[in-house]
Amino acid sequence: MKKSYKSIEETIEEVRKKDKRYNYIVLIFTMVMIAFIVTVIIYDQTIKKQSNIIEDSAATIETNEVELAKYKTQQMENERLRRQDSVRTDSITRLVSTLNKELSAIKKQLARSSGSSSDKKAVLTNINLAQDKINRITNNISDNTIVRYYKRRRDGNRVENLVQTMKKPSFRLNIKDVPNDNGRHAVNTVWYGSDVNKVELSALVNRLKNNGVRIKNIKEFNNPRTSGWKSKAIEIGYEAVRPNKTQLTQSEQEILRVDNNNIKYNVRFYSYKPNEKIKNQLTTLIKKENYSVTVYPDWKEKYAFFSNEPTVFYYDKNTKDIAEKLASTLSDRVRGVTFNVKFGNGYGIKADEKKNTFIIHYTQ
Repeated sequence: MKKSYKSIEETIEEVRKKDKRYNYIVLIFTMVMIAFIVTVIIYDQTIKKQSNIIEDSAATIETNEVELAKYKTQQMENERLRRQDSVRTDSITRLVSTLNKELSAIKKQLARSSGSSSDKKAVLTNINLAQDKINRITNNISDNTIVRYYKRRRDGNRVENLVQTMKKPSFRLNIKDVPNDNGRHAVNTVWYGSDVNKVELSALVNRLKNNGVRIKNIKEFNNPRTSGWKSKAIEIGYEAVRPNKTQLTQSEQEILRVDNNNIKYNVRFYSYKPNEKIKNQLTTLIKKENYSVTVYPDWKEKYAFFSNEPTVFYYDKNTKDIAEKLASTLSDRVRGVTFNVKFGNGYGIKADEKKNTFIIHYTQ
């Protein structure tokens, strides 16, 4: 058999086909390798990014936990100091009450003694001065409304016992002696200052009336010489009235009507380096608007949680409008300060307090 041979053209064509297949395989392999390498690089970068994110998140969580621990520690310390202050306040209050009772006993003994009238008058003057000093001490340890009671012999002890035992609202009682009291008249009039909380005034008058004290007049202080320093006080005393006046007039009853429900809301007032004049105006206005307000001592240093600007914090979405109204009232009626409104994080607020509690941070 004769062996056939390929032509040169056929041989070249066959080699070309083999080269194409080889190049195609090489190309495919190269593309696969490139894709694999790119995938590995992208995966490595993704892992690094995720690792960095996790590390950053862990660092943030750790920082937040440290800050939260500091905050909780500070809150515990603040609560301890408040309890300590409360114990001290109660001790001072008991001491003041004891001293007042002792001074009253001295007065009674003095009245029964047979000394000269001039000596008695001198001793009585010194006793009254001592009582005024005691009252000033009491005023410095409480922000409750002052009630000055011009005690009448005919009243007995019912008025002072009533005022001293009242809670929500509570009052600071200053007992004043009435010269030349002949025992014929009992107290019948309540005076009040322009900045007095009307809810407190109404509660006091109603308690007096319900306990048999015949209140026939309710009047705002109108003497220009005294109305300023008496603006935050209530006084109980006697004033001559028409013989046929047996009940409050319509205008006096209007005074006791409260136009809002703010008394059910508790306001906690905290301050750091405040303008004392503005702080006093703010706390007075809050009380005058019938909120139940607690004013805490100024912070000695500014903690991270304390707001950088005057702020009203609320803790329930349903009380946002009340918080905005409070902030607007304070901003509009006290010159030199503007309040923001923010939803608080709830630290230090009990679950059952969130619906009726606001916290104010005030700083210049």
